[in-house]
Amino acid sequence: MNLDQITIEIRPRSAWEAVDLGVLMARRWWSPMMKIWFIVSLPFFLLSLLFPQEKLVWAAVFIWWFKPLYERPLLYFLSHAVFNEMPDLRSTLKNCISLFFKQFFLSLTWRRFSFSRSMDLPVLQLEGLTGGRRQERLMVLHREDSAPSGWLHILGFLLEIFVAMGVMSVAWVLVPNEINIDWANVFWDRNSNLADYLLHLTAYVAMWLMAPFYVACGFSLYLNRRIKLEAWDLDIAFRRIVSKRQLSQLLSIFFVVFCFGCVDSQSPVYAQDEPVYQTAAEESAVDSEILGEPTHLHRESSKKSIEDLMQQDEFSHKETVKRLRLKDQDEDESTFIRWLIEWLDRSDVESLGLGSMFELLLWVAFFVLVIIFVYRYRHWLSAQFVRVGSAPPAKEKPVTLFGMDVRRESLPDDVNAAAKALLQAGDHRAALALLYRASLAHLIYSGIEIEDGFTELECLKIMKFDLPKLARTKEDAEYAESRIEYFSLLTSVWRRLAYGHLLPDERELLQLCSSWNQCWLKEMGAKA
Repeated sequence: MNLDQITIEIRPRSAWEAVDLGVLMARRWWSPMMKIWFIVSLPFFLLSLLFPQEKLVWAAVFIWWFKPLYERPLLYFLSHAVFNEMPDLRSTLKNCISLFFKQFFLSLTWRRFSFSRSMDLPVLQLEGLTGGRRQERLMVLHREDSAPSGWLHILGFLLEIFVAMGVMSVAWVLVPNEINIDWANVFWDRNSNLADYLLHLTAYVAMWLMAPFYVACGFSLYLNRRIKLEAWDLDIAFRRIVSKRQLSQLLSIFFVVFCFGCVDSQSPVYAQDEPVYQTAAEESAVDSEILGEPTHLHRESSKKSIEDLMQQDEFSHKETVKRLRLKDQDEDESTFIRWLIEWLDRSDVESLGLGSMFELLLWVAFFVLVIIFVYRYRHWLSAQFVRVGSAPPAKEKPVTLFGMDVRRESLPDDVNAAAKALLQAGDHRAALALLYRASLAHLIYSGIEIEDGFTELECLKIMKFDLPKLARTKEDAEYAESRIEYFSLLTSVWRRLAYGHLLPDERELLQLCSSWNQCWLKEMGAKA
């Protein structure tokens, strides 16, 4: 480490000013850091795609869990770039394997949840400390300016969520209007996993974009603490002062010092003769007078003086330290339990604050279980959700939609027979119009809030979203799925005929006429 070659201004900074410096460092070397992170993380992303389609949530967890490994090559690059030793991409990737296996297991288990991971990584990777020495070093570094590392962890996670949403929004904006994509069907269709793949990809892109800033800010906090602890700024200042001195000035100074040292004394100096004492007691008394010590010391008075001195505030500071210890164990206690407690009683573990660590793990496990439960049973929860309070006033049901009467009274008793009769008469448009307005009427009176002014696609979208909520049993859910499939096909055929003037296929139209009664006359929630 050559401080003369450092490429940043060395001076003590506040904690958040050091974070700002980290942002500038990430912006300066953003391109090579992005390339390094992408190349290192790409194999893990490809492995995550091998997860089953119904387990893509765990694929995202897989990518997230190994993030500490992707960050190590970035720190390797930064630690050299800051000292003007810019490594190339090949040399950085060449050191990845050795970087990965440094305390691999600990970094991916209980240290994975450390909120100060970005600031602690240089201690492991650059200083190479382990065990108790590592804990002592971290305690010194965390005495000041370590709080932003925790906030950096939280803000980084939130920014990843916002960036993922932004990436999806940009993708949605860039899709041309001519490409008709049913986004509601993409995200809510149970038979399609396209939304899961999109979320997985955007989460990966968000991690990619945020990684250089996270690593650079943590490294900047680490450098700032070392600057304060080791006075790098003073070291550099003294080096600059020495380098500015001319050789002639240094020689003149040495010459003056040499001349003063060589000046002889004007008067000779002689040693004093050794005094002669008659007895040993006389010699001891003279020595006592010279040292200013009393001739006789009383043991009791000395003890009292020491006790009074120890009672002063400077020597009476007391500190209570709590630590784990083994209780009185029974003879039949499990050997594994005793080993676990002894391991937790080690100094390098207890210095982390085990209570806080276990509490954090419990809260994380609780929230993960809640998220998994809500995601797994989201459809059931949405169907079971009941609003508390007064019910909102019922909206008036529309009478006409698309110029068609959608009241039940306007429908024939047998929609199937009436549609087939129109089809046999050659009036395809009237047959489709009857099937479409009859389907709309049943949706409206089933509780689907279709308003006047909706388009055909908006009616289909609101049906796909609201109809599964009305299902109370598994049989109701199957009826809802069949109605969604029927109405999707009917809407597509109707739009082609109404706007494109394309006649539907005879078999397709006959199938729609024949299956209408079977699909719509069975009431959801009724027993067969």
